[in-house]
Amino acid sequence: MSGTPANSRDHGVRVVRRDEISHGGAGDLAVRLVAELSHAPSGHGTVAASSLELAPGTSQEPCHQRPTDSVICVISGQATIRWGERLECCCTAGPGDLIFIAARVPHQEENASRTEALHYLLLTV
Repeated sequence: MSGTPANSRDHGVRVVRRDEISHGGAGDLAVRLVAELSHAPSGHGTVAASSLELAPGTSQEPCHQRPTDSVICVISGQATIRWGERLECCCTAGPGDLIFIAARVPHQEENASRTEALHYLLLTV
């Protein structure tokens, strides 16, 4: 997909691919999530977690004013994350990928598949 590179910290979104995470299983993934959130500049000390599912071909409403940093962990399916003032930047992420979204970065999660549900965890701090 076109748009700003997904690993650009200058644009408030960074993707950590599953092959960049140690292969020690769920424990290593949890450590990585905590590490990402502990470096969040807007951290308030409280972590909230939600398990979400998007039906095939659907999307969340765009989020424009979230005052917290977020980490999305794709559990199954394929996600498209759009961000920017007009949601002009985008990237895709698959199972095991983490997407770090800085506070106040306008963004939207979409299910990239027309046939499979998207399951993901959303952690905010």
